[in-house]
Amino acid sequence: MAIFLSGPVFSQKIVHDWENYVVSLNGKPVSINVDLGLASIAPVLEDSFVIILRVKMNQLDARGMPTDAEAEELLKMEEALVTMLARQSGATLAGRFTQRGIREFYFYAPDTLGFRRGVNQSMQPFSGHEWLSQAKKDPKWENYFSVLYPGKLDKFRIESRRNLAELSKAGLIRQGPLLVDYFFDFPELESMKKFLSSPGLTGFEIISFPNNSSGVKQPYGLILRNKVEPDYPWIESHLVPLYTTAAKNSGVFLGWQRVLK
Repeated sequence: MAIFLSGPVFSQKIVHDWENYVVSLNGKPVSINVDLGLASIAPVLEDSFVIILRVKMNQLDARGMPTDAEAEELLKMEEALVTMLARQSGATLAGRFTQRGIREFYFYAPDTLGFRRGVNQSMQPFSGHEWLSQAKKDPKWENYFSVLYPGKLDKFRIESRRNLAELSKAGLIRQGPLLVDYFFDFPELESMKKFLSSPGLTGFEIISFPNNSSGVKQPYGLILRNKVEPDYPWIESHLVPLYTTAAKNSGVFLGWQRVLK
């Protein structure tokens, strides 16, 4: 859910836009929950310190992820941290990641004053958990962008899931085939042609193909169309291969949308 908020830490209104996604690291899942909305204003000069709290989880499943009971405990812990660190040091939660029995929380704050008091008070009800905390200078918000924020392909996956959610909300999922347009940019016509000749690029209608009459170096847009029955597995089976094939040919898969009749 996107929520407009403003506070003393930020000089402008932001839209908090929380998203959860999962990546694989050495064959194990890493679950990341991040406020994507902060990217529109980051790095925030007034919040140049990152506070990191690492917690060892007690109840795990076979993948190293928390059980339901542990997840509930961690949520209570997060709520306490958000409240107390905001009060003690003006910190704002940027996100967290979970892997191999560890959860790390990331906050950004204007300074390090009061952060230890805030963490200690927050963690008092959770004395059964081992934890470590630190605060350090991070003026470029490198921890936010390198640890929490999704890469281009994961961002594309997120946008595709949201697109599907809108289709589902409109009652269009599992209601028969839909016409879908796919939008691409390429730096030159030759790379676009190589993309179109790639294995698997069959069954598409070319809706828009640029010409090179201007002679000006610029991105070349391509629009393809086909009829599909989209669902969530379709993202990995069809959209991700399109994304990677475009990237191999120096192109960018910008996104897709249902054709409005």
